[in-house]
Amino acid sequence: MQRIPEEKIDEIRSQVDIVDVVGNYVQLKKQGRNYTGLCPFHGEKTPSFSVSPEKQIFHCFGCGKGGNVFSFLMQIDGLSFVESVKKVADLAHIPLDVAISKGDSAPGNKPDSQESKMIEIHQLASKLYHYLLMETEEGQEALQYLLDRGMSEQELDHFEIGFAPAHASTVTTFLKKREVDLALAVESGLLTERDDGEVVDRFRNRIMFPIKNDRGQLVGFSGRLFNQEDGPKYLNSPETPIFNKRNILYHFSDARQEIRKKEEILLLEGYMDVISSVSATFSNGVASMGTSLTEEHVQMIRRVTNRAIICYDGDRAGIEASFKAGTMLAEQHRLEVFVLQLPNGKDPDDFIRSEGAEKFAEIYTHQRLTWTAFKLQFFKRNRNLQNETDKIAYLGEALAEIGKLDQAVERELYLKQLGSEFDLSMEALKQQLQQTVVVKPKPHDYGGPPPESYGEYPSYEGDGGPVYEQFSFAQPSGVPSAGLTSEKRLLKYMLEDRDAFIQIRNLLEEHQTDFYHDNYKALYTHLIGFYASGNDANPLALMDQLKDDMARNLVSELEMMTVNTDVSIEEYQDYVQSLTKSSIERDIKEKEQALLTATQQGDIPAALELARTITTMRATMKNTPN
Repeated sequence: MQRIPEEKIDEIRSQVDIVDVVGNYVQLKKQGRNYTGLCPFHGEKTPSFSVSPEKQIFHCFGCGKGGNVFSFLMQIDGLSFVESVKKVADLAHIPLDVAISKGDSAPGNKPDSQESKMIEIHQLASKLYHYLLMETEEGQEALQYLLDRGMSEQELDHFEIGFAPAHASTVTTFLKKREVDLALAVESGLLTERDDGEVVDRFRNRIMFPIKNDRGQLVGFSGRLFNQEDGPKYLNSPETPIFNKRNILYHFSDARQEIRKKEEILLLEGYMDVISSVSATFSNGVASMGTSLTEEHVQMIRRVTNRAIICYDGDRAGIEASFKAGTMLAEQHRLEVFVLQLPNGKDPDDFIRSEGAEKFAEIYTHQRLTWTAFKLQFFKRNRNLQNETDKIAYLGEALAEIGKLDQAVERELYLKQLGSEFDLSMEALKQQLQQTVVVKPKPHDYGGPPPESYGEYPSYEGDGGPVYEQFSFAQPSGVPSAGLTSEKRLLKYMLEDRDAFIQIRNLLEEHQTDFYHDNYKALYTHLIGFYASGNDANPLALMDQLKDDMARNLVSELEMMTVNTDVSIEEYQDYVQSLTKSSIERDIKEKEQALLTATQQGDIPAALELARTITTMRATMKNTPN
């Protein structure tokens, strides 16, 4: 088995900026020397995720996860170590000219999973469907239907649109010839098994839209009827180990870069809407899979942007769906939301193909409604404003919404609009607004002192005050903070300087002391082996060799620390003495507890011996330099 040489791994790692890679998954903002964002590995509302371009590492101070560019991809995409190296090599356009077997023993590598095989099966089927649409007589009717709807062959190629014939075994036969495991194809949702045990195609006589997950992997299909009324208009892949509508947005992986560039996402209802929006140069468009926006969808969106433009169909159902989605995004998750309402109730696909891309761009840019403006229109829909009761009820709803606005200028603007529309004075509206608004405490207005102990990160979930999320490497019970600080600093210096490692190791042996925290002790052991193998100080290379996620997380945490780089051996000596003093303090506490027990049990000799021992230990600690 051939492994990727360490020199090649170093070359690949050095050619890619971790900020660019992480930025494809997380919306990052520059903050000092680092970049910060919402952690993709746990739900949070306050950014605790940090990426260092200088160190080329990431670390979350909320959940504790950390590492380099390879470990990030391993965790976010579920890749093996070798797969992550391949992906980074592709990004850097570096040929990986080594043969890598499935059984490669590189760190973290694992054999091809059932999920990856399912994805390969879908890729095979997608190529077949597209060929049948574009190149065969059997697909001619479906092709003509799409062309008549205004789609170009370039669009069909770009989105890999295909055609599933009416035959029951087109794909089944195709996969059999390629010796594909049909049972796995059934489990993947591509094929289905009849009651008599016969395996047949799931999709028949439908136009096929390939569906990719947020990593760009093909995980399912949506088949559309085009020449018959029998059956659902769209038939999606069933829920499988690789396909779940709750966490898939159509076109998201391809749109991610444009979303980051525009700093906003365009939310659409259907596949055709997305395809038309891309043709109109709005490549930031995505669509949910025939389902309402979910929490999983919102988390995906929040990783790349804080602004959403909703452009659903203009019919009653589309308007209500816009209100539901906007409420979720703006009020539950605090995104900035705008709504596009196209004339005459048209959906985006029909509007773009009939009115043109320029007209759509004009509405997108200049006629978008703020979330408040859309809600004020929405509340009017089912009210007769000629009726005094309905009018008063509407004004109450409108003022309640206006009262939620933080900016005085915004409140003034909408109050003036209401006053003009209903011939009401600003004085009356403001007086009513004061009676309507209920002041809510701001997120930081909570009782009690702020968290002081190492390892606690406040996040404000719900209305019951802050919830403290415990992340890895919290301070062990009973360890003085000074001792923990010494452990962290010593390991930090040992990570970054081989000479420092040698000096500190000699001091630890001389004072017959060690690290107390188990994770720190384990990392110290890893460092001994790393340097014994002839390596120079290289935290990124060390991370690649660590199979333990906890150890890798600790390295990233230490690398994020800022310490004085001009350190003398006397300072190392002080930190080691601090470890010794902390160790003695722990021993004293244990002996004091034993003394208490001996006294309660009436064991006078044992109590006296323990008392003498404690006195001696306290004297020793007193003589230990601070």
